[in-house]
Order: sequence, then structure tokens, then C-alpha cells
Amino acid sequence: MTVLVSPNLAEACSEISSSIEARKLIVLVANCSVNYSGRTGSQLGEGDRLIILKKDGCALVHRGKDYQPVNWQPSGCVIRASIDNESLVIRAVRPSPLESLTITVKEVQFLAALHLEDEAEFQLHASEEDMQKAILLEPDIVESGLKIVDFEKKVPPGFVDVYGVDPDGNTVVIEIKKDPAGHPAVKQLSEYLKYVHASPGRKLRPFLVAPSLAKGVQPVLAKKGIEYRQLSLQKCAEIIQKHAKSDQQVLRSWLGKA
Repeated sequence: MTVLVSPNLAEACSEISSSIEARKLIVLVANCSVNYSGRTGSQLGEGDRLIILKKDGCALVHRGKDYQPVNWQPSGCVIRASIDNESLVIRAVRPSPLESLTITVKEVQFLAALHLEDEAEFQLHASEEDMQKAILLEPDIVESGLKIVDFEKKVPPGFVDVYGVDPDGNTVVIEIKKDPAGHPAVKQLSEYLKYVHASPGRKLRPFLVAPSLAKGVQPVLAKKGIEYRQLSLQKCAEIIQKHAKSDQQVLRSWLGKA
């Protein structure tokens, strides 16, 4: 591990360059400005920020608040550091699609470079109830304009997870699975459909919502006319967290007025 406190820009540039070559994780606390060009464009003026450069080519710029980076580039970028006009310039260029993040550093307060060993498998513990809640909170994650009519709707074989109507008035029946959806999920949804009917002149649209599909299931869905929507557990967790934060803000506002 290398740790530099208040290095000059030339020292910081040298360490960053050698650490990139050695595929180390690089962490900087620095005064910088940030420019992005690519699919859109953005500029961020000078400020003290946390900069993280990862061995897979990720680059992240964090402000002193919020868990999300204010600017970032995904893995696969080519990262280079140089001295230009008395500034340390860090560029993270993504080849395809072509986009570039340029960090212009005026002062480095802290720099650390180190190897991280981490081969553990990440497992997100979430439930189908969490996925259902996320859909109820934001139905557009399944389809734009979807309106929820009911959930846990009782039918003879069991319960329909989510029951709704699309913008054209068609009946939407949603079966949710937190694991890769296989043939048993298709069979279960097919049984429910025997007891659910659309309004006269409208269609019945069954949906299977899951993080992924098991091998060989897609042709079966197409044959049965079942639509598939991919929905990750991470996305559901983010939606629930966002709305929980909103609820807390409303509560704090109410308490402040009480």
C-alpha cells in the first residue's frame, strides 16, 4: 500500500500512472473540476471531492454527500494521468460508445494506492414481496402507463401477484419471481389465466417479471403469448429505499409543523 499526504501534483501523477499499470485501486481526496463529453455533456466547477479509480477501468467522483457519484465512468475505460498547464489531469476514456471524463486537479490532499483481494460472491437478499412492492410504488418499471387495480387477487389456484390495466384498457396479469423464472412459473401463470378475463373488446396481457429467464423458457413464453419483463432485485431495493426516504421527509415536515 502507498499513502501520500499532500503530495505535489508531479508526485501524485507519477504514483497514479504507476498504480494504473500495477492494476491497483487508487483513492484521492482532491480539489478538482470535472468535465464529461459523450452521449451528453456536463461540467462541474472546482470543489473538494473523493476520486476513485478502479483496476477494471471504473472512475468515480464523489462529493461530500449522497451515496451516488456526481460523475462516473464504467469499467473498460482507459485511464491516464498527466501534467497539463500546472494541473494534474486524469482522463477516463470509454472506447465504445466513445465518451470521456476529464478530472482537472489543482491540489491533492490525500492519495492511496493498494491491491484489494476480493473473490467473494455477492448475494442480494430480497423477496418477491419486495419486488411486488416496487411495482406497486412505480408501475412504470413494468410498462409505461400501467395502472394497478389490485394485488394478491384471489383465484382458485392461488393469488395473482399484481392485477392492472394498461393505457389501452387491456387487463394485465403479473406473476413475479425473484429467481430465474423457469417452466414452473410459466405453468403457474397459465393456470391463473384460466380464471381471469379481460373486459369485452379488450385483451388479456399476462406478464412474467423476474431478474432473468431459465434456459429454454423464452420460446414457451412466445408460444403462450406471455410477455417477459426483466426486473432486478437491486432496482427494486432502490425504489423501496427512495420511497422510504420520501416518506421520512414527509413525516419530518409534518412533525415540524405540529
